[in-house]
Amino acid sequence: MAEVTIRYCAPCRYLPKAIQDADAILKEFGETLSALRLVPGDHGVYDVAVDDTIVFSLEKTNRFPESTELIQEIRARVKPRKARKKA
Repeated sequence: MAEVTIRYCAPCRYLPKAIQDADAILKEFGETLSALRLVPGDHGVYDVAVDDTIVFSLEKTNRFPESTELIQEIRARVKPRKARKKA
C-alpha cells in the first residue's frame, strides 16, 4: 500500500488546494492507500509525493496540478488492488 503526502505552504494559504487534491485522491484510491498526509510547509512549497518520491512540484512546474494529472501520476506508482474472488 502506498502513502501519499501533500506538502503545502501554510503562510501562502495553499491549504484549500491541498484539501481539494486530497479529496480527489481519496475518492479515486480510497482504501488502496495506507495514508494520505497533509504537511504544512512554507516558502511557496506545493509538492505531492508517493512513498517519498515527488510526483509533482510547484517549484519545478510553476503551476498547480490538475486533480486528474495527480491521479494519473499516482496511479502509475500505486499497484491496483487485487480483485477478490467470489465464493
